[in-house]
Amino acid sequence: MKKVLLIFAVVLILVVMFSCTQISEMLSSKAKVSVVLTTGTEGEGDTTKPQEYSDVSTLGNFRNEAPWIKDIQKLEVKVSKFSYKYSTGPGEGKWATPTSVDQVIDLVSLDSTDISWLTFDIPKGAVIVALAFEVTQATVTINDQSYPVTIPSGKAKIVLKNMNWAINEDGEIALSIDWTRSIIKTGTDSYMLVPRIAYRWRGALKDLWAIEGRITHNGTAPTEPLLIGLYNGKDTTATPLVLKMIPVRREGNFYLGKHKPGEYTVVVWNNLTFTYEGTDVSFNATEATRTTFDHGKTNATTKLKLTY
Repeated sequence: MKKVLLIFAVVLILVVMFSCTQISEMLSSKAKVSVVLTTGTEGEGDTTKPQEYSDVSTLGNFRNEAPWIKDIQKLEVKVSKFSYKYSTGPGEGKWATPTSVDQVIDLVSLDSTDISWLTFDIPKGAVIVALAFEVTQATVTINDQSYPVTIPSGKAKIVLKNMNWAINEDGEIALSIDWTRSIIKTGTDSYMLVPRIAYRWRGALKDLWAIEGRITHNGTAPTEPLLIGLYNGKDTTATPLVLKMIPVRREGNFYLGKHKPGEYTVVVWNNLTFTYEGTDVSFNATEATRTTFDHGKTNATTKLKLTY
């Protein structure tokens, strides 16, 4: 009898352990995805798809030169109603319920760090095919004076389509807002925001490390805005992975986001001028310095010291 009871107890323990394993597997069958906001222009690639929305054509004489961009101290916007469309099988696809996590962010502050917006769970194996969110309010501060910014009704809701991100692990969606080319001057004290967004899937987060540093000019902080670009490898004729402006108030400090270990090249430009060409904004600049370096080889974070 005791032998029977012993066998029964062992079987019961095995059943419980098997059940717990199944439950654990079920609980871990979802991936956590964080949405982070960053700035700059992300380069093109399999997981990066820049989106341009500027199609305003009647902006008068203010579309000739844009030196006022360098004087922007803050560009605060309200982002809300984030949602994503995902598929768990052939022919399927549905929008998740929009989140109620509203956040006011200063786009200029994204030059020095990423900001975490929200996190959601999604079944592992699901495919994200689209993103959507809204930019509903904006204010710009220039030379300590704040001005309301108009957002065209057709540009407030941003829908990013044609993705194909198979989610098999925890990761991040980086929404990169190129604020220097998103704000347009339409009058003496009038401004319009037409968001330019790029987006990137960041998987294998434990292998992504930050690249940051400081630029000096003759041993002191620069007294002019700079443009900085990050390239994969030594080829600087390709589309940069990151391209962003460094305002004077940053005193040469920069943050280029998190990237996989490897060889990269940084190029810095000065003598910036901003010119509107049709409906686009272009930068004219002079190369000030460049350096090629190994990232993630000995330290988790690469800190660069550049001078020109």
